Formats: sequence, C-alpha cells, structure tokens
Amino acid sequence: MASLKTPVSAPELAYEWLKNTIITLPRTEEMFLTEAQVAASSGISRTPVREALLRLEAEGFVRRVPHKGAFIPALSDSDVDMIMQARSVVEEWSVNNVAATPGLLPDKLRLILELQENDSNPVQFIGHDLEFHTAIISATGNPLLKDFYSSLRVRQMRMGVRIVLTDHDRIQQVLVEHRAILDAIVGNDPDAAVQAVREHLRTTLQSMKQPRL
Repeated sequence: MASLKTPVSAPELAYEWLKNTIITLPRTEEMFLTEAQVAASSGISRTPVREALLRLEAEGFVRRVPHKGAFIPALSDSDVDMIMQARSVVEEWSVNNVAATPGLLPDKLRLILELQENDSNPVQFIGHDLEFHTAIISATGNPLLKDFYSSLRVRQMRMGVRIVLTDHDRIQQVLVEHRAILDAIVGNDPDAAVQAVREHLRTTLQSMKQPRL
C-alpha cells in the first residue's frame, strides 16, 4: 500500500511562502509586509499568516511592528563586510582545529556535498552550503561557536540565495571550493584547510559585492 503524505498545514505553507519571498529579496532592498498583503498574494488566510510571521520573527527573518506588519531591512555593504569578517574568524579557527583529527567529519561533509551537487533549487543549495560549514564548526565541540554561527544564518541565506539566482557560475565555483576544503581535511592538513576556507570566503565576498545584488 502506498504511504499517505501528511497534508501541509496552512501555517507551514504561509511560512514557506514568506521565507522564500524574504530570502530571494535583493539584499540592498527592504520590504514591509502586512498580514492582509501576504494573505492576498499567497492565497492563505490571515490567521496562518500571522502565525508564520511570528515564527519568522523568532528566527530573525523579520522585525514585527505592532498592529502594522513586518519589516525586512536591507543589508548594506557594511553589513556584508561584518558578516564575512565574523565568518572568517569562526570558520578559519574551526577548520584549523578539526583538520588534524577530523574523525567522522569527512563522511558527513561528503554526504552534504553530494546533496548540494544535486540541488536544483537555490534555497536548498544555500541551505546545504550552510550545513557544510556548520558541520565543521560543530566538529570543534564548542557549542558557543555553533550558536554564534547559527545567528548569522538568516542573513547568509538571503545573501547566498541571491548570488546563485543571479550567477549560475557561482554554483560550480562553490562546489569546487567545498571540495578543496574537504580534501584538505581528509589530508589532515590544517594549513591547507585554512587556506581553502580563506579563498572560499574571499570569492564569496567578491560575489556579494557585485552590483546586481
């Protein structure tokens, strides 16, 4: 007997619709959303939309304005620089520490990379991109670093999705750079791993600063 799929709830549909709208918004643009606007555009009633907005607020995607709606701020070049500086500190330190004794990390990274290679959806691609880097940070065994990195997730999603939507060459470049990071970890070479992460972040920043974004 074929298994029956559980119907997706209205709040979940509203959540996915809103999340996709937000993370595909060009980073230099801001947006204000009202419950009525979202309900009309998505075809979902206002109560599930309200629940979805509350969830997105808790996750840092929006700033709720009482009795008005939700605000999605623009991300300036300065915001991008600060995010990438934070990533550099955390990711370079993490990969330097785990590359010498990676344990089961290479197997996990291979699996994530395989999923990413087969992603046709930009949102899924960037989701696996963040999962790849988070796995390295988690392998350090430092939950504070992992929590801090997770706090950057929303802004990284928004910037990353926009890049792969507008620059298809970037997808292949990311995959090549991820393989270089994985190869250095497999080779137990901290110096090469740090250099691979540094190069990946350099090209990421370069892509984010393109005028089209």
